[in-house]
Amino acid sequence: MLLSTLIVDLVIVLALMSLSAELLAKGVEELEEVMGQGLAGGVVLGTLTALPETLIVITAVLENKGEVALGSAVGGNVVLFTLGVGLVAMLYQWKWGRPLTMKGDYGHELTIMGITSAVLVIPLLLGNLNPLISVALFSIYAYYVISRIRKGSRGKINIKSMIQVIVGGSIVVVLSPYFVNIISELALYSGISQAWISLALTPIVAELEEGISSIRLALKYPAGGSTAVVSYFGSKIQNATLLLGLVGLDFVNVRGPFLLLALISNLIGIAIVKDGKLTFTEGLLLSVIYFAMLYVAFIFQFSSI
Repeated sequence: MLLSTLIVDLVIVLALMSLSAELLAKGVEELEEVMGQGLAGGVVLGTLTALPETLIVITAVLENKGEVALGSAVGGNVVLFTLGVGLVAMLYQWKWGRPLTMKGDYGHELTIMGITSAVLVIPLLLGNLNPLISVALFSIYAYYVISRIRKGSRGKINIKSMIQVIVGGSIVVVLSPYFVNIISELALYSGISQAWISLALTPIVAELEEGISSIRLALKYPAGGSTAVVSYFGSKIQNATLLLGLVGLDFVNVRGPFLLLALISNLIGIAIVKDGKLTFTEGLLLSVIYFAMLYVAFIFQFSSI
């Protein structure tokens, strides 16, 4: 594909991504008033923004490509619980002049992620994901969704808000794989190696749509910062339970650093958010941690070649 064509495609995709982020932010802001932060941000927005990874994992499992499925399921946790939350924290303080303060019962997401992380220690010790672990992970996800629905308020849902969220989420699903391909081809044009693209660039780009939506939410209204963080946790709870459960149906080997790094990033995310406040300094620290993890993964990959 010609470089000029790639650039035009990129501009169009970025414009559509901005539209998607705006629709999601508006829709979730209004739904939150009716459903509450946990159901609107954690379940509705979290599920929609996790759809691209979900489709990739399902396809990979059906094609018996366990390693691809594993990478798609856990890669986003490493990016969003470090770099993603870090950027939201820094930009929030820049916009509103104060640290991001969590609100509502966000502790429920932290508890579910903590339980999930404890379960994920088992496949790390065994060296594989299997159907028994899958059952446990599926059960955690079912409990999370049911508990959030029960806790959600019963006010009247604005149809316009639902349409905004559905349209915005649909754009996410359609654009995500196409956006990754465009960035990968542009990187190759610039001389970046395929190894660095797969290891460093693709995970960030794959989560960029979700990141843009969450940042837009955090900058749109003061309470949006908390909802943005909860949406990250809701999305990655789905990845770490439902998606890893699907991977386990294929008896996948998990030896290597990637599931371990995902587990570490989960625990870092929980520890940083637990006190209910995210400062600019903590956001910067999380961003640095991401690149440190990236370096570890890079060294492991090439030392094992």
